[in-house]
Amino acid sequence: MKYILIVILAMSALMFQSAEAAGIRIDTKVEREEQAACVPIGKSAAMSAVARKTDGRVLSASLNMNRKPPVYRVKVLSPNGRVSHVLVNACNGRVIR
Repeated sequence: MKYILIVILAMSALMFQSAEAAGIRIDTKVEREEQAACVPIGKSAAMSAVARKTDGRVLSASLNMNRKPPVYRVKVLSPNGRVSHVLVNACNGRVIR
């Protein structure tokens, strides 16, 4: 009985390592709780983060809670007149792209 338990534990450890090596993300309970506990930053904070990272003029922002993690989509007018969108992680305020 003891050997069966050891074999099962060893196999599960190998499967977990194989999944990580293959780039498969395994969702843990802690990660799900952290995502659920996300309180979005304010719209002005997202717009300020983009203003610091770009040389364009920030026009507007909208929150998209359907994505994981939630993101702000910030509209930016570049100096040459092009309009682009920049995503900001609404949980931590980091500019994604």
